Amino acid sequence: VLDSARRCHPYHLTEGAHGDNLAFADEPFTFDELSSPCDPDQPLIYGAGDLGRVRAKVTACATRHGLAGPRLQELLVATTEVAANSVRHGGGSGTLRTWVSDDTLICQFDDTGYIHDPLVGRSRPTPQQIGGRGLWLVHQLCDLVQIRSTAEHGTTIRLSTALP
Repeated sequence: VLDSARRCHPYHLTEGAHGDNLAFADEPFTFDELSSPCDPDQPLIYGAGDLGRVRAKVTACATRHGLAGPRLQELLVATTEVAANSVRHGGGSGTLRTWVSDDTLICQFDDTGYIHDPLVGRSRPTPQQIGGRGLWLVHQLCDLVQIRSTAEHGTTIRLSTALP
């Protein structure tokens, strides 16, 4: 995991000083493969006007496994943001899969868009910045956000939330 992260970050911090990361590999970025999704239900194909269906699928899976209250609301904000990004920037539609693995609820979104920045959403937006807050917010609301994106295969965003 650390080797993969090093390849994707142009800078590193050593003893309080920032410097160039010699392990950084400019595009194509290489990431470890994600495990295969194992949604026991039918994947949901969504598009414009389907954000309510996205929230309903996530809510059904989450409540079935005991996630409720503020943590569920945070997850719903995050999943709505990712699905809306698929519709707006990822080709107009996407596919949602949900499942549980090792006491973690996983929501995976796939679309045909391509994200050029491997660190998208990892840096706090400035007050003057226009846009770019959605994926930053998603990173704040979920326990783990994994993004894989290539021009050839599109984008996969996997959100993980610990179950109670």
